[in-house]
Formats: sequence, C-alpha cells, structure tokens
Amino acid sequence: MRRLLFLLLSLGLAFGQRVAVVGDWGQDTPGRTQVANLLRTEHARKPLAALFTAGDNFYPRGLVVERFLKELPPIPLYPAFGNHDAPNLEGQLKRFQLERPYYQVRLGAMEFFILYTEGDLKAQREWLAQALSRTQAPWRVVILHRPLYSSGLHGGSPSLRSLLEPLLRQHRVPLVLAGHDHHYERLQVGFTTHLVVGGGGAGLYPTKPPSPYTQALAVAHHALFLEAEGETLVGYALDPSSQVLDRFVLKKDSP
Repeated sequence: MRRLLFLLLSLGLAFGQRVAVVGDWGQDTPGRTQVANLLRTEHARKPLAALFTAGDNFYPRGLVVERFLKELPPIPLYPAFGNHDAPNLEGQLKRFQLERPYYQVRLGAMEFFILYTEGDLKAQREWLAQALSRTQAPWRVVILHRPLYSSGLHGGSPSLRSLLEPLLRQHRVPLVLAGHDHHYERLQVGFTTHLVVGGGGAGLYPTKPPSPYTQALAVAHHALFLEAEGETLVGYALDPSSQVLDRFVLKKDSP
C-alpha cells in the first residue's frame, strides 16, 4: 500500500490538493493586506499546496517588494506576469527562479499552463499546443494576465481569442484564469469557463454591463480557490471577510 501511494504521488495523481490564485495584487493598499490575510487564514484552516498569480505582481513597474511576499502564506508561488511587471521582467524571473515567463506546473490532478501576454504569443501558442497534447492531467488550467473575455474597463482581447480559442476547443481546456481588469467575473464560453480574478489588492474600478457569457460578477477584492477531487473541480472566490462571492463545480468532460 505504501509503495502504491508513493507511486501515485510521484506520478502527480494524488487528488484533493487545494490551490489559490490572485491577480493584480502587488500594490501597497489595504486591499492587498486584506487578501494576504485571507490567504494565510485559509492556509491555516486547510493547507494550500501553492499560490498562483494572474500577473501585475508589483506596481507600478514590476520592482519586487519582499515585504509583500513575506505577508503571503509560506507555500510555493507560481506567478504569471502582466503589463506592470514587464519593465522588470528579468528581475522577477530571477526572483522566482524561472528561465522564461511561460511554463507549466503539475500539482496532483491539476496542471497549470502559464502564459505571458506581453510577449511573443505565437511562439507560446506552439509551446502550449505541444504541452496540451502531451499532458495526462485530468484538469488543465491556463493562466494569463490579459483576459479573453471580460466585462471590465479593459475588456476581453479579440487577438487572444483568435489565437487561443481554437486550441482551447481542440483540447477541451475547462478553465482559463486572467486578471488585468480589477474585479471578479465568471464567464462560460462553450466548454471553457473563463475567470477574471483581478481583485487581489490593487484599486478596484467599475465594470461595463455584463457580457452575455457572464455567470457571476463582483467588484470586490478577493482570492480564488481551486480543489480537484475525483471527477470534479470545485472553485470558489472569497472576499477578505471569507464571504463567498461565487462558487462553481466543473464535471470531467461535461459541456
């Protein structure tokens, strides 16, 4: 039995791991402090395996603020990088021990594919196509800074949709996470659930009228939590007081 458990862990097939995601968080505001407190509280309540970001890790020009990092729970951090990070991209790559701003991470039943929307996306698309064709992970999650769909002031990117949507459909990618717009939103476009998780701490701003694809929307600071168990992936967004802004359940291979 112990050998079987070790084999499952070594293959990355252990289920039940929980991760958190924040976007647009690295600004010295009360909101950032509140979200950091929320993450520590949630980690103490039920341990998190890792924290991912959807970019804009440090405002205004990407210079790393160690104090911000020390206020997060002591777990692995896997960042995406946004437009505010671009001026100091090399410094952030060095700090987070990354060779390049796009990469993949396997954690149990979930595999995360992080893209860099401020860089050469055509080359990244080829990399993503190969990575998706090889993965055996039950749950595949794409994380990038600029959203394909959003009701925020920036809005969704038509160029990203044109470039990535055929790939998302081909490989039936169930979940795409983005930031850039400073609110929370869940949109359903075909098989894929798109989330905007840009309420990690930077100043909030109002949204436009909801998209026809919008399933949930809130202008509030928040963190997202994901947990894969068996044939389901459960996601929920909490505000700094631990109130649930949204909760959803994805079923394996369900439209």
